[in-house]
Amino acid sequence: MCRRFVLDLDWEALAAGLDIADDNIDRDDLPEPSYNMAPGHTIAVVAQGRDGARHLAGARWSLVPAWSRTDVLPYPTYNARVESIASKPTFAASARSMRALIPANGYYEWKGGTNGRPFYFHADDDHALYMAGLFSWWRRSLGAPWLLTATIVTCPATDGPASVHDRMPLLVPDDFVGPWLDRSSDCTDMLDDLRKQGTELSRSLRFHEVAPLPDPAETVHNNDPKLIRPISRNTGTPALLF
Repeated sequence: MCRRFVLDLDWEALAAGLDIADDNIDRDDLPEPSYNMAPGHTIAVVAQGRDGARHLAGARWSLVPAWSRTDVLPYPTYNARVESIASKPTFAASARSMRALIPANGYYEWKGGTNGRPFYFHADDDHALYMAGLFSWWRRSLGAPWLLTATIVTCPATDGPASVHDRMPLLVPDDFVGPWLDRSSDCTDMLDDLRKQGTELSRSLRFHEVAPLPDPAETVHNNDPKLIRPISRNTGTPALLF
């Protein structure tokens, strides 16, 4: 399941590519670049507002449903399985009308479990990946500030990605961005087609092994492109690039 990813994108270029008006970019809340995004961190989400326009904003990675009395749930909500998003109470309301794109440069998966070998996945042309997401607004009490939270939707992995892990983020192709973000549409009508097209997109991903990632709490001084540098499987040292 996706629990780490890389986010170091040009917000202006991303917004232009997704038809997001300049006034709808919440620059104050967008995250700083990170090569080790982890649950609980502020990530970027693209979503359609009630005004019908697309917005780019920061959100806490781990969805909190509006009905929850606390923002710390007894189970993880940084991922949501596509097979159950429409029926699981935690995600059902968001799946109906609060769907989002979660942009990323790439993501990590581990081969052999949590303490296994990490691999970095990215697009062949290094185009931003649009991971399917859900969002929710939550507040502790009436009059308290609203908190925007989000989760990444995952699906079964196939082909190359499946050689590392049996799950992966559900990727949204460019021509599916509109239907996925459309708040008036029912996601259950599109999930089969989205999964098929997302699977086709995943076949073009490139991936390589990387060194073990530092604890997210330690990345303040250890959070740069070297985290995605390939290593040699035989020696565990950085691979020669020339």
